[in-house]
Amino acid sequence: MIRPCIISIEGPIGAGKTTLACRLAETLGGSLILERPENNPFLPDFYRQTDGALATELQFLLQRMAQWQAAPVAAPYIISDYSVRKDEIFTPLTLPANELQLFQQIKAGLHYQPVPADLLIFLDAPLATLGERILFRARPYEQHLDTAYLAKVQQAYQNWRRRYTAPCLDINTGQMDFVHEARHNQNLIKTIKYHLQIIEEHYAQENFPLA
Repeated sequence: MIRPCIISIEGPIGAGKTTLACRLAETLGGSLILERPENNPFLPDFYRQTDGALATELQFLLQRMAQWQAAPVAAPYIISDYSVRKDEIFTPLTLPANELQLFQQIKAGLHYQPVPADLLIFLDAPLATLGERILFRARPYEQHLDTAYLAKVQQAYQNWRRRYTAPCLDINTGQMDFVHEARHNQNLIKTIKYHLQIIEEHYAQENFPLA
């Protein structure tokens, strides 16, 4: 059976996930799956008051389920700007124990078991750099985020990354500007292609070809 190669990009808010996902989809000719925080009606209140966390997380879960259920099966690559396991990062951070247990029960009842990424690209940058990027892109629902919350989010991501055991490429985007510098973009794409080649060769040896 041939299926698409799944590339997921993760990292703290402002790390460059969506930009890189779009660049990769254009370069590789893959299908793109993007998180749509602007379509989560509970997110602005959560960012302003840290209220409604359970509703926020459930809405994101349902959004991800719908996106992956509709994902194309004939594309050579599927590139997403989030991991299908993203709730593992945010729900322990935002939910009290009783609501976390409820979330996990609901998730289990929905039978949400998407195919994991063949390659995870984990982006990170210094906290000050993340904050500057968030201010620069000026998304209204993000302007209430303070440094303390961003630090907690970054720490949650880094803790999750340490537990992640599948193939992963770590990139410090604070040391490059792949958005504005063509050379940085080319070098990053070249590095990603190299890691993809290794993964595809491994699958070929295991007689489980990717598209």
